[in-house]
Amino acid sequence: MANDDELSRLRAEHEALQRELARLRQLCDTTEQLAHVGTWEWDLKSGAVRWSDEMYRLHGHEPRAIAVDQSTGMSHTHPDDRDRRKRWIERLHERPGEQIEERLRLVLSDGSVRRIVARAVLEVDSDGTPLRYVGTNQDYTLEARSDDTERLLAQIVMSTNEAIYTVDRDLKVLSWNPGAQRLYGYTAEEMFGEPLLKLYPHRSGTRSVQESDERRRKLLSGELEFAEYEDVRRHKDGSLLHVSATLSPLRDHTGAIIGLVGSLRDISERRRTEAQLAYLSNNDPLTGLFNRKRFEEELAGAALRARQGGQQVAVLMLNLDNFKYVNETYGHRLGDELVAQTAEVLAEHLAPSDVLARFGGDSFAVLAPGADAPRGRELAEELLAAVREHELDVNGRQLRVTGSAGVVIFDGIQASVEDVLADVDRAMYQSKEKGRNRVTLLEAADRGWVRDHLGRSTEHVIREALAQDRFELFVQPIVNLCTGGMTHCEALLRLREGDDVIAPGRFLPAAERLGLIHLIDRWVIDHAFILAARHRDLTFELNLSGATIDDPSLVHYVAERLEHHGADPQRIVFELTETAAVGNMGKARAMARSLSGLGCQFAIDDFGTGFSTFYYLKHFPAQYVKIDGEFISARRNRTDDLLIESIVKIARELGKHTIAEYVSDEARMKRVRSLGVDYGQGYHFAAPFPSAQLADYPRQLLEPARTAA
Repeated sequence: MANDDELSRLRAEHEALQRELARLRQLCDTTEQLAHVGTWEWDLKSGAVRWSDEMYRLHGHEPRAIAVDQSTGMSHTHPDDRDRRKRWIERLHERPGEQIEERLRLVLSDGSVRRIVARAVLEVDSDGTPLRYVGTNQDYTLEARSDDTERLLAQIVMSTNEAIYTVDRDLKVLSWNPGAQRLYGYTAEEMFGEPLLKLYPHRSGTRSVQESDERRRKLLSGELEFAEYEDVRRHKDGSLLHVSATLSPLRDHTGAIIGLVGSLRDISERRRTEAQLAYLSNNDPLTGLFNRKRFEEELAGAALRARQGGQQVAVLMLNLDNFKYVNETYGHRLGDELVAQTAEVLAEHLAPSDVLARFGGDSFAVLAPGADAPRGRELAEELLAAVREHELDVNGRQLRVTGSAGVVIFDGIQASVEDVLADVDRAMYQSKEKGRNRVTLLEAADRGWVRDHLGRSTEHVIREALAQDRFELFVQPIVNLCTGGMTHCEALLRLREGDDVIAPGRFLPAAERLGLIHLIDRWVIDHAFILAARHRDLTFELNLSGATIDDPSLVHYVAERLEHHGADPQRIVFELTETAAVGNMGKARAMARSLSGLGCQFAIDDFGTGFSTFYYLKHFPAQYVKIDGEFISARRNRTDDLLIESIVKIARELGKHTIAEYVSDEARMKRVRSLGVDYGQGYHFAAPFPSAQLADYPRQLLEPARTAA
């Protein structure tokens, strides 16, 4: 009986030991799994190999899913690491009893790679005979990636052009990369331990300093995780730098904020360029006067003040007489000098409250707040007298010119800014028609109804020309600057009055005001398609007015006329001015896409008049960009060249061709060709001529460009 009790006790102890052993094995396996460490043993006498469960998992298998032997570890090792594994085993034999470590890569069954740290020791008996290997494999893939990332980030920080630095909580410099040295001129040795504030201009108490202090306080307190701003810093040589900066907290391994990390880049050149572009977007580059866009803004402001104060505003338009003759006789350089000197003469005779602008070419506009009709006429007469009396020296000879002026009195209520500018333009042309060197003042009863020498209103003249087909298309060649061949023509509208040919500037403003522009646009489209059908070797460009954007039936009309005349739509390019396109981008883009669907192409005309609109090149489906003639001036400067190069580069990247307008001489032609412009248009190639002469007109207008061997 005693023996049975003893046996039962022993059995119970054995079962308890087995349970404890199982628990310890489970604990060991769980611990290995949590640590991503697998254990293994290789008995050199029996050849048996044992893996723990985690060893299987590290090699991409479920526990005991495969049989393991001496070759299993090697077969899972990356091919490029197998020689290193062999040398590791050899080192174990060379130094028995010593733990030796190696870093290896395993290739898992799914093809992925796992990085491990392999550690092992060779156990020997008292005689030095090898008994077995005992080792571990530890997954360090994440750590390796972290190390790689850290090294990569360090390389980026050291190689980037941006200035990157760190400071402690007292704003003392902790690190300083080469980009910071290039930006500020201080070496890392000069900056370590130095206060960051030595780089700040001395502006204590200013709003900028207060904002900087508050920003740093929030970052160091953890209220703010990231700050992006622009500011001014001081270079080692004392000069000021405009910088774009980012700032964020610098944390230690516990997450505690121990300082700040900053990244800066120099935007001084960008600021200078922005200032130049802002200036050019408001000012005429030749004279420095306001341009048309800025004048319209000033006029709108004056109109508002006039409405509120019950006052009047005089608007004057002055144009030099026979300016074309001056250009053709003495050259465009002297013509530009005449325009510049005229601007100075006009400015000398204006009050500080008056606004003077150049509208392009030889046209100037004046805004005189508070001037009534008598004062407006008097001011215009004074300006014309000043122009007459001014002498321009030309090789020892004195050149004098006269001007023609129009005046409109504006109360800010009865008409819009556009109406006033159209009216004053008509008034100026009336002065031209009456013999030049005079002033025409449009009274309220005449505005919008400028009459010709027969007493006909502008509306009557336009409607009569449409009914009697007295409009006419002229063409001006557009030349491929590489081949020298005429590949395109721009169709230009003229009005035939007996022996006189009237330019569109004389009647189109009235047509737009009177709502007749749609009829004129359709006349141009119809007759341009006839030309395209007759001259299939040329592509024809024709202008669309801004009002056409709102014409819902235009696309149907174009499709019907293309089919009627049998014109190739690929040979039709519709031109829309940049200002018209940008001003109504949604409708302009929809119209352009519809016409492009017919096979027609598009050009953005007068590009460059609004410098904020490079963005629209990406979104407007145009194949051509016509660079505004203001940039092709005789007074060449680097700013104009940079702007042209920018337009060409951006257009080319977007798959668009560029056309330079107003190429009036050999120098301008060579200039735009050297700047990479694709096509040229202007008097250097040909003046506009009646389209009836096109059949006999030569196609090769320029020597082909020489290419490098």
